[in-house]
Amino acid sequence: MLDQYRRLKAEHPGTILFFRMGDFYETFGEDALVASKVLGITLTSRDKKKEGSLPLAGVPHHAVDGYLRTLVSQGHSVAIADQMESAAEARGLMDRQIVEVLTPGTITRSGILTAVDSNYIVALHPGERGIGVSVAEVSTGEFRLGEVAREDLPGLIQEFPPREILLPEGADAEGFADPAFWAQAPRITRWDPARFDDRAGREALERRFEVRSLEPFGLGEPGLGFGAAGALLDYLRSLKKSDLPQIGTARALREGATLVVDEVTLRNLEILDSQAGPEHTLLWLLDRTETAMGGRALRALLRAPSRELRVLEERLDRTEAFASLPRLRAEMRERLHRIPDLERALGLLGSGRATPRDLGSLRTALLRLPDVARALEAHLNPVTRAWRAALPDLSPLAGELERALQDSLPLAATQGGIIREGYDPILDRLRADASDARSVVLALEASERERTGIPNLKVGYNRVFGYYLEVTRSQLSRVPPDYVRRQTLTGAERFVTPDLARMEERIEAASVESQRLEAEHFQRLRERATAEVGPIQVAARILASIDLHLSLGEVAARERWTRPALTEGFELHLKASRHPMVEASLSPGSFQPNDVSLDPAGEQIWLITGPNMAGKSTFLRQVGISVYLAHIGSFVPCAAATIGLADRIFTRVGASDQISRGASTFFVEMQETATILRQATDRSLVLLDEVGRGTSTYDGLSLAWAVTESLHEGPGAKPRTLFATHYHELTDLESTLPRLRNRTVRVEERGHEIVFLHSIAPGRADRSYGIHVAKLAGVPEPVLRRAREILAKLEAGDRGAVSPQDRGAETRAMPPSLETALAREISKLSVESMTPLDALNELARLRDRAQESREH
Repeated sequence: MLDQYRRLKAEHPGTILFFRMGDFYETFGEDALVASKVLGITLTSRDKKKEGSLPLAGVPHHAVDGYLRTLVSQGHSVAIADQMESAAEARGLMDRQIVEVLTPGTITRSGILTAVDSNYIVALHPGERGIGVSVAEVSTGEFRLGEVAREDLPGLIQEFPPREILLPEGADAEGFADPAFWAQAPRITRWDPARFDDRAGREALERRFEVRSLEPFGLGEPGLGFGAAGALLDYLRSLKKSDLPQIGTARALREGATLVVDEVTLRNLEILDSQAGPEHTLLWLLDRTETAMGGRALRALLRAPSRELRVLEERLDRTEAFASLPRLRAEMRERLHRIPDLERALGLLGSGRATPRDLGSLRTALLRLPDVARALEAHLNPVTRAWRAALPDLSPLAGELERALQDSLPLAATQGGIIREGYDPILDRLRADASDARSVVLALEASERERTGIPNLKVGYNRVFGYYLEVTRSQLSRVPPDYVRRQTLTGAERFVTPDLARMEERIEAASVESQRLEAEHFQRLRERATAEVGPIQVAARILASIDLHLSLGEVAARERWTRPALTEGFELHLKASRHPMVEASLSPGSFQPNDVSLDPAGEQIWLITGPNMAGKSTFLRQVGISVYLAHIGSFVPCAAATIGLADRIFTRVGASDQISRGASTFFVEMQETATILRQATDRSLVLLDEVGRGTSTYDGLSLAWAVTESLHEGPGAKPRTLFATHYHELTDLESTLPRLRNRTVRVEERGHEIVFLHSIAPGRADRSYGIHVAKLAGVPEPVLRRAREILAKLEAGDRGAVSPQDRGAETRAMPPSLETALAREISKLSVESMTPLDALNELARLRDRAQESREH
């Protein structure tokens, strides 16, 4: 047996081998050491009495999915070696074969996967002109390929976040992307570089889909993508031990132009994740889906917004179909509620691992399709008509599964109880024969009591000895001669008779034959369902689309959102816009909405000043979120909206550092700013919440000033920009930059207190009210009192107030010689010819000279 284990282990080195032995999957040697540590299971050994005994650890077969999930989630690969015959069929050593290899990116078992998260594997094929990419989701049959530029790879990986990346053996990883990318990469698997051949990959795809050209698939010329796709298919086949029938088509990596959003923007706008918790994300607000298929579709949509006007208008039409029809929403929600996952059923069918319960779930889902179709027909419009026309007729398969399968199904095909009574007359006769024989056996108890005079004689059964007659020790003298002793217990003896043995043989023969017939029927039904993978895939995608737009329509109606008017222009007009997540956390009607109107030809930049906590950051984010929502085909949280499509949303919001990479908060801030200045176009939306606050006042002000001028004057692009800042000096730019407008967040002063009105209005702020905010935060009153004293002196021009000695001691005056020198330098300055930035730089230089003099 160990030789068999070692042979199977050698087929997939580097994996943990789960070796089926009866009711357990066992691991041996190093695998057992790893499994016991990771899974927290008992480590024992084979041949305990001998030195050098082999470590052993096992898990029950009925609970294996939970253990597999733990191993795979920690990056391990597991090979499953199953018994290929029953104990009754085995002659000598039982035949075992590896039926599946699980790696993080190739899971199809529903008990391991997270229902609403896609499980991608990505193959990368480097070349001189770019990188070939192929993406697969084995559990649903999704398969894509194409070619991207190296600089676009991080964005693509964000769109299809992989659990595993397949690379050619020997390829330089840093040739694909910078080290920062690989530092956060998932499991990396190396594969034979000969498999990454472009021509062979293309031919393999043409053979697989039985076509002479891949043009009908919309693939165009993926180039290096063919090599990646060929390698990925080859790798998947080697692990799944099947031809992967669920992969019935191939699609381009991206279907149309996308709105580019990087990790920084997703984080700043809290699209998918939030440091405050998942309930503060846009995903949480939007996800009212009823099915796992719809949940995955929503997440995919949020990771890949489109900027194709036609695509977005079609999506908005679907969203509006639900937003405007409450009855359709209610009926469709009822039809979709708890419908099984058709997409994941495809992966199970394709891997040949579908159990009777999996077929039962498929049956349930297919039987619900006519209800969905009737709901669409009851509310006909162009959207529902298109869905209804595309929904395939799977009623023949659904009907056969309903006729064949029991209502309650076992987990394994070898357990019987799969096929419904009346489906197969032969199977019914076998069951009846076994049932009659059991009745005779049970009736035997009464007849034997009467025949033998043993009042407490009873008939029993166990899996080891079969049927038996049990007699207590006190009644053994009455046992007749035809009783044959089978087992001795402490207080009783168990016997068999020739009649009982014949009845048992009859029952066993009928049971074995009926189980064989059931297994045959099950296999045929599974093959029948596998033959319908294509139509099932279409039905799954339609259900996912319906559920996705039902969710978007539900949120739009409930939250009083409006359909945006999308254009190919550059304008951005939002009336009474709100921040959807903040509004959801407040009592109804308490959120203060605000307008925004940007247009590169007129009002390109809004410079927003105002105190902390007044709502500047919220305003920036709510504008970004509205634009983002429009680019997924959702309604937006506004009273009205006209949005010129963007090519990218840039955000520079908040402070963060990357200490592990040696990057300070200010350095990260400057990196994000540099990305905006270098990559933004006229069609971009730029949201800046402070620039330069991580360094000294004049350095920061100078940088913020220069960045504002660059965004307005070029030489680069002139993107639509919202810039929130505490540098009140920047508001002077309104007089020199014609497309810049000052806006402020209104506050109302009531004595020594202020009230935040959270309203954006034309104008500028002359104070930041930072000490007031510090008071709200709980800073002790002595500190606040001292801060007010210092602030008053600073505002009066007395810089000595920043020194502790000014509490009674005279501050040192500037040496007269230096005063004279500085006055002479100032008198020579050509202030009229200076730019604002030049003046600030000169002022900073003079300040530094004065400070140096004080220190010496």
